[in-house]
Amino acid sequence: AHVSANANVGLSSFVSAGAIVNHSANIGKGVIVNSGAIIEHECQVGDFTHIAPGATLLGNVRIGSNCFIGANATIKEGLTIGDNTIVGAGSVVLSHIGDNQKWVGVPAKCID
Repeated sequence: AHVSANANVGLSSFVSAGAIVNHSANIGKGVIVNSGAIIEHECQVGDFTHIAPGATLLGNVRIGSNCFIGANATIKEGLTIGDNTIVGAGSVVLSHIGDNQKWVGVPAKCID
């Protein structure tokens, strides 16, 4: 894994092999950043969120607490994902997502 010296990783969080956490990223407590995931510059990941293998958060993305971002999902730069939200595997998120929602597809759409 590569974690920038300017990034902050919270207590009890785990950054797996091959993952990248770039400059000024802020990872909350109890977060899993799984194998090959990329957290770009200035992203914020809330507490107890799981970023699955191969997922990519482009720059300045904000992910809430208790979220699941599926394998190989991509979140476009500058977006906000609310608390308790699920983004399905392989989804491409092009718009903000509120709390307590499930999004899937390319482009991602709400299914809940």
